[in-house]
Amino acid sequence: MTKDGRLVAAGLRSLRRHRARSIFMMLGTFVGVAALTVVVAVGQGAKRDMLERFDRMFSGSSVMIMAGGMHHRQGPRASAVTTLTLEDMAAVEARVDAVELWDPWQMVGAREVVWGGRSRSVAVMGHSERGEVAWNRGAASGSFFTEYDVATAARVALVGQTLASDLFGEVDPVGEEIRIGNVPFRVIGVLEVQGGDPHGMDRDNEVHVPVTTAMRRLQNADHINAARVLVAEGTGLGVVTGEIERVLRERHALPEGADNDFAMITPEQVVHMIDSSNRVFTVLLPLLAAASLLVAGLVVANLMLMAVNERRAEIGLRKAVGARARDVRLQLLVECAAVTLAGGAAGVAASWLGLQVVRAHGVQIAGSMPWQAALVGLGSALAVGLLAGVAPARRAAALDPVRTLR
Repeated sequence: MTKDGRLVAAGLRSLRRHRARSIFMMLGTFVGVAALTVVVAVGQGAKRDMLERFDRMFSGSSVMIMAGGMHHRQGPRASAVTTLTLEDMAAVEARVDAVELWDPWQMVGAREVVWGGRSRSVAVMGHSERGEVAWNRGAASGSFFTEYDVATAARVALVGQTLASDLFGEVDPVGEEIRIGNVPFRVIGVLEVQGGDPHGMDRDNEVHVPVTTAMRRLQNADHINAARVLVAEGTGLGVVTGEIERVLRERHALPEGADNDFAMITPEQVVHMIDSSNRVFTVLLPLLAAASLLVAGLVVANLMLMAVNERRAEIGLRKAVGARARDVRLQLLVECAAVTLAGGAAGVAASWLGLQVVRAHGVQIAGSMPWQAALVGLGSALAVGLLAGVAPARRAAALDPVRTLR
């Protein structure tokens, strides 16, 4: 074994001799690296989950047009905004060449749905026959609305699979008659599985009816809440939203300088909003983890300085028998680096184990272990150890063997 190898081995033996102190020095980097890895995993999982949910509503070349300006869409009366109509959307389709298809979205709200003595309170939505294409969600069984159903405000409905299971059990819902409030409807299909929406609501626990039926028979309204517009591929959404804005402002007779009484959301805006909301995971919490590593470095430095004072006789003896100042510095640096790196490795292992336990209980917080974050954490732990060891190593190397051996 080379001389440097013997020095490394001696440093590791010293750590084993003082296990309590070594474990205490490891705690800081353990917490810091584990926190960094878990935070990145949670952040990645949260962003992925939100993107998947928003993708169902805002994906591709599409624009969501919502009734009411952004400042109107807050509070309990947000659903009462009456600034968007079917005629508005028909005008948009006729006057904006890039618009290929649109579908209204009428949010009736929670209503009691009754069948065979059973009842459930579920969300009721109004759509047109174009909803199957606009939202990329058709009927898993049965059929979707037809143009005739919408034109005649037919009392037909599609039920989500959660509702189908809860309300009908083993009975095939297609062809059955349900009651929404006091209005009877015939079930013509079961919707494809959708999952949760961006607000965490179960989109499979709802009923879809023709938009005209929702407006006339369930709400007695002449306005819609929103619409999804599909735009021709390759068309700049910024240009399209500008054209849509001009059409709607003209139809609503808004004077120059007045705020829009509608709002538009594009996929790019959604990604920006997700990035902003995810900033706590991507910036703030990693900074806290970095602060933990910094504190760990200070702890290690102070403990190693105390250790140098305790080991003055040992260090003096080593120098008296031929150890150079460089050798003493190397040993102390090795000890500091080894203890912080071991703490970091333990933090990575603990975070990996924790993620596996969480996934085993059905919570998907990340698609995989964020190994890049783990490697960054280990590198940071090593750097902290080396920096923390500088001052103790220099003090140990400067000790006078004659005075320490007296």
